[in-house]
Amino acid sequence: MKTAQSVLAIIALGAFAGTSLGGAINSVKMVNRLFNDFPDSTLVATNNYPSSVSWSESNFDPFGDGGNFANRHTAYFSADGGATANDFNYTDGFDASFDLNLTSANPVGREAGFHADLFGLGFFGVLPNGEIAAFGSILPFKTFGTVWTPGQAVSLRMILTPGDGNGQPGNTWTIPSTIEYIYDLGSGPVSSGQIPFTNGEGGVPSPFPFFVGFGAQNVGSNDTPTSAVFTNIKFANVAPVPTPGAASLLGLAGLVGLRRRR
Repeated sequence: MKTAQSVLAIIALGAFAGTSLGGAINSVKMVNRLFNDFPDSTLVATNNYPSSVSWSESNFDPFGDGGNFANRHTAYFSADGGATANDFNYTDGFDASFDLNLTSANPVGREAGFHADLFGLGFFGVLPNGEIAAFGSILPFKTFGTVWTPGQAVSLRMILTPGDGNGQPGNTWTIPSTIEYIYDLGSGPVSSGQIPFTNGEGGVPSPFPFFVGFGAQNVGSNDTPTSAVFTNIKFANVAPVPTPGAASLLGLAGLVGLRRRR
């Protein structure tokens, strides 16, 4: 017996300009069924950037396909009207945040948050077990523990600050890029602090495409075959802005020092 399931993700998005993007982010590249363990589901994807982006999925059968795991849908930031996902390079810092509301008759088994893609899939957001964590791709690992109750509103923020290298493998750098993960469950922001990139490039390797966006994933094994499940996943107040690189910050610090000495 099939489970009737629907997933709706709505994202209210703002303008996004990268430090070295060569143009402002003006849309998203929809990547539906990035994971497609249940290809017989009915999926309707709607891109109304910047006002909203949504996925509606029904007839999602978690047990009938035998051993399958999840369906995943992603919207990557784009600078060419959604034709391609924007490739973030070493010098492209950003500060991105949004408010996330996940409501459902059975929200367990759903995850949502930031998506990143380079040498695998990266994630920072809320997990089905209530954990808030970042892992995968080149994202430095961080877990805040099981602090989120499925269905609870949460604000998420991710800040990438470039270091003083050029992102090429084998080159030396003195200041690594850093990333900071922040969540807020309504009692104030909780930060990971700036976590250094420890890879050989000290940050995002420019020769390879690095995509950043947001999305949702449905884990079929947590559904029940006899009850209808409806899930709303809403990303609101998305506000990504550029951030200066570490080298620029050092320059500003030097100017401040000169001013103080005068």
